[in-house]
Amino acid sequence: MTKHNVEDTFYRSLFEHNPDIVLYLDREGVIAKAHQNLSRIMGYSVEDVSVVPLINYLPMHEQDRYRKNFLDVLNGDPKSMETLFIHSDGKHIPINMVLIPAIVEGQVTGVFVIIKDQSELQSIESSLLESELKFKGIVEEALVGVYILKDTHLLYANPHYFQLLGKSSASYLNILDYVHPEDRNEVLSAFASLKEGEKGLTHYARVIREDGNEIKVEAHSKLLLIDKEPIIMGTIIDITEREENWKKINFLAYYDQLTELPNRKSFEESLEKEVVIAKTLDQRLAIMYLDLDRFKSINDTFGHRVGDELLIAISKRLQEVLGDGHRLFRISGDEFAIISPDCKTINKVIEMANQLISSMKEQFLVGSLRLFMTTSIGISLFPADGEDTISLMKNADAALHIAKSEGKNNFRVYSSTMDIRTFRTFKLGADIRSALENNQLEYYFQPKVSTEDYKIIGAEALIRWNHPEWGVLSPNEFISIIEEQGLTAEVGKKMNWKVAKQIKVWHEMGLPKIPISVNLSAKRFLDQNLVPNFQEILADTGLDPQFLEIEITETSMLENEEIVLETLTNLIKTGITISLDDFGTGYSSLSYLTKFKNYIDTLKLDRSFITHLSSDEENESNFITQTIIKVAERMKMSFVAEGVETYEQFYLLKEMGCKIVQGYLFSKPLPASEFEEVLKKGTINIPHDHELEQQMVEERRKDFRVPLDYPLSSSMTLSRINGRKVEVGKTVVLIESLGIGGLRFLTDLRLTVNPNIIYSFEIVLFGETIKLLGSIIWMEEIKPDIYQYGLEYAIDENERAEITPILDKLASELRKDPVLPDCSFVTEDRYTFIEKLRQ
Repeated sequence: MTKHNVEDTFYRSLFEHNPDIVLYLDREGVIAKAHQNLSRIMGYSVEDVSVVPLINYLPMHEQDRYRKNFLDVLNGDPKSMETLFIHSDGKHIPINMVLIPAIVEGQVTGVFVIIKDQSELQSIESSLLESELKFKGIVEEALVGVYILKDTHLLYANPHYFQLLGKSSASYLNILDYVHPEDRNEVLSAFASLKEGEKGLTHYARVIREDGNEIKVEAHSKLLLIDKEPIIMGTIIDITEREENWKKINFLAYYDQLTELPNRKSFEESLEKEVVIAKTLDQRLAIMYLDLDRFKSINDTFGHRVGDELLIAISKRLQEVLGDGHRLFRISGDEFAIISPDCKTINKVIEMANQLISSMKEQFLVGSLRLFMTTSIGISLFPADGEDTISLMKNADAALHIAKSEGKNNFRVYSSTMDIRTFRTFKLGADIRSALENNQLEYYFQPKVSTEDYKIIGAEALIRWNHPEWGVLSPNEFISIIEEQGLTAEVGKKMNWKVAKQIKVWHEMGLPKIPISVNLSAKRFLDQNLVPNFQEILADTGLDPQFLEIEITETSMLENEEIVLETLTNLIKTGITISLDDFGTGYSSLSYLTKFKNYIDTLKLDRSFITHLSSDEENESNFITQTIIKVAERMKMSFVAEGVETYEQFYLLKEMGCKIVQGYLFSKPLPASEFEEVLKKGTINIPHDHELEQQMVEERRKDFRVPLDYPLSSSMTLSRINGRKVEVGKTVVLIESLGIGGLRFLTDLRLTVNPNIIYSFEIVLFGETIKLLGSIIWMEEIKPDIYQYGLEYAIDENERAEITPILDKLASELRKDPVLPDCSFVTEDRYTFIEKLRQ
């Protein structure tokens, strides 16, 4: 191929295959040849532009620059220029124009022109510029600090970043100079952990501002590679206020606002952690519950402001005594808790408890008041008294309850040997509030009977607690709990309304209208709302006040004479009558009676005198009873003998002139539905002696086939409640009868007929300890607060087979001797024996 042919092919390729517009201009600048792309890009056909100077397609303001460049090209110097090309539709299209001299045999014969459409590129550049401006606007106005670092040196920062530092601007500063010295290693460690291509890292530090103030910041940093150089880019915010708010929220959640001590939530979470530590390190742990004795009375007397100041003073004193080795918490109104981790010996804990109790002896000065406090403390130990927080807290609470019941101002360490009585008292204390909410408190009614015609002429309403597990409980088992928990007024108002409503219902049914008495404690008489409450109850129920009687004990009147007399005066004005209960137990009773005679309608002689009545003419109880009956008659008071249980007592009282009696001989206290049936009859017939005896000793199950002339002493304990194992100590009871199916026992404990409560008995027979398990299937109150129970064994046939020969031997040997050696027989009067157990 000739040189000419090669050049021709080259130029043809330049025109035909170039993606841009290619033109050939003669030396005059006229378009001699044009590429087809001209039509596609600029809208002109080849024919349109032939023999037309290129300059005609350029805007006027670009033409001079073009001419200059064109002349330079004709002189052999290629040129490139950015200009505008007029599109066929009149629009100005941005282009890049390259002008190349066309040289033939050493002479410039024309100019090649390559035109590149710059519209899209310019659009992209414009968008990038716009984006850059937007980005810069956002960053510059951002309310967070934005930074770019090379190592720890600042390459760029927005205004807010400098505001955080307290500077107007800076160049190439080292950010570590502003980081708190203790946090610098943490910042360096965060930066060192950043990796290109991975997510950024959030980290925290304290920053020292230019003015010296310290702030807490949260930064988020990310590593980027720019021209293969590692750059750290990130944001930073001031979280000082957020941290302070979080601290306040945390304080409210975990601390008591009054004393600033950690609260119950904090106590429970701390105890959970300490138990884990103690388990892991095989350490002992102690917790103490402290309850302030009589704190409620101070609140009631002096007001809550004094109470609050006293609590603050007490918490400070407790902290001083405890020192650093123990943590103090306020877990309720007047109750504190202490965690003592890693306590080596129980003696150290006891020593601390004694110090805490002693610290209370010094007076507390609250304003001008000098207040003296005592505290009761319950202690439980890990792992001896529980291996979890719930058990430890429950057992410390149980120990605290014992400390309070035993006179307060002392401490008790929990012991699994607590007997059933203590265990139950603790449980009742925990359940009393739910009893109020679930309406478990109710009244039983015991009739007062005329000795002349056996007519029911009145009744006493006696409060009972129908407990879901322990059955019907008498007031001596829970009244003290009500008082301790400050519920006396609430319970009194609710129950008095209930009895008034019941009396009104019976009246509307047409039943005999008899006065019914309710008992009020001395504390209730100190309540200034007592009289208004009764007035409200009478108005609400519409009950005639003559049918509501209040019984107050003699001792209560003597101890609070002035207040009680004022209250009695106001009650009498409402039409309510007053009865003096337990007369004869106070001091100088007869001399005080003259002072109270204008307030009292009825005297009720204490049952202790009735119990000792006998046909012996020299009996002192007979003489005292006879005298008091005469005194009551002389002072125009009614007289009631309560606690009448035998024929002998009844006939002696009748001979003495007693007109009203009350006691088990006629009826035990009955629930409202049963008393209603008795009231319908109007009279109560006394059963014959042999019938009464038969009721008292009747065997409730055919399996009780080994009668005992003398009871057997046995230790009894709780084994399971609703399938849950219970660990409590042992209580002594008397076994009255034994069989292969069950046994009968006697105790002063009020238990419940509940097949889901399993009791364990240990009896010594022929030198061997026999263990029997079973549940109570019946019960009978045979004397006030003395109960007889039938127990059905919860044993399998193999166990039953083991005891059968022992019982056969017992039955056989008892025919020879009612008191066998190596057996736990009690020859003392069984009721005297139980009375001693109470003491």
